[in-house]
Amino acid sequence: MSLPRFFVDVNNKNDNLIYITQDENVHLNSVLRLRVGDDIDVCLNDGIVHNCTLIEVGKKQSIAQINTSIIKDNHSNITLFMALIKAERMDWAVQKVTELNVASIVPFESEYCTVKDKGNKIERLNRIAVSASKQCGRAVLPCIQETLPFALLLDKLKEFNQIIVAYENETQNAKEILSKLDKTKSIALVIGSEGGFSEAEIEKLKALGAKVVSLGQTILRAETACVALVSAVNYQLDFWEKNK
Repeated sequence: MSLPRFFVDVNNKNDNLIYITQDENVHLNSVLRLRVGDDIDVCLNDGIVHNCTLIEVGKKQSIAQINTSIIKDNHSNITLFMALIKAERMDWAVQKVTELNVASIVPFESEYCTVKDKGNKIERLNRIAVSASKQCGRAVLPCIQETLPFALLLDKLKEFNQIIVAYENETQNAKEILSKLDKTKSIALVIGSEGGFSEAEIEKLKALGAKVVSLGQTILRAETACVALVSAVNYQLDFWEKNK
């Protein structure tokens, strides 16, 4: 059985002691009801898992002593750009792609989005990502960024070596394009909203060098497309193999 996992700031480590505070300490106390002597795993978001024993449990702060530390490389170089969709569907997508080990998640607004950014998404999505990371055993949290307008999305994509866009009106088979991916270079995956992309948006993406692909015969929900494309890339790049 896996140990309870906590994510704390790297500054909360002092020699072989880690100080657990704020929401994580509330979770330790009020939800899990852990006690002195219990073993836990603590991550500082640097790819290392510290196996610890609690030596002090308090309402404002708990202290864990490190027993062993194991490097668990978060090898993914995949950034998922996903257009805004309804909150419950976006929550689900973030949970699942966190489990699938994407490095970053970037929401964006496009022409056919029916949802607008209300400024409170990052806090909520970060909570979902932390919970999912604990459940699946990640040592590094995904970076969830601010929502971008489409014009800034185009600028951001210029930083990537490889860009894959899923588009329901495309006939290009994804398998051929994915087979040419280089796992040593950065990868951007771009998924539209429930309304998809406009033709003008697709042309602008192609102008950046993006490869536009079909995800099959059926039209997938946006959140399903996120999981399908990330899973396909993970499989193609052998990211499903242990210790890679």
